[in-house]
Amino acid sequence: MRIQPTSATEDVPDNQILVLLQHHRRLTFLTLADALPMYTWQSLFAALNRLRHREQVEMMALPADYEVVWRPGRDRARPLPANAYQRV
Repeated sequence: MRIQPTSATEDVPDNQILVLLQHHRRLTFLTLADALPMYTWQSLFAALNRLRHREQVEMMALPADYEVVWRPGRDRARPLPANAYQRV
């Protein structure tokens, strides 16, 4: 499968999600949404979908949520922008 290039705007939420997951390893979607309140659920799901297609995260359905799991070793070697290290 060919990966579509992402824009710089798309890279910011993707990288912020990865930073959180590298620290916590796994989070529920609702916890992720609470940690990144500047993004809508739609934009978070779009970012998670991109990360899932790049095999950087897995998503598993829960009864009333999703579990998002970081896949170590699958991260692309892309530098994170300075604002990706925003404290949450």
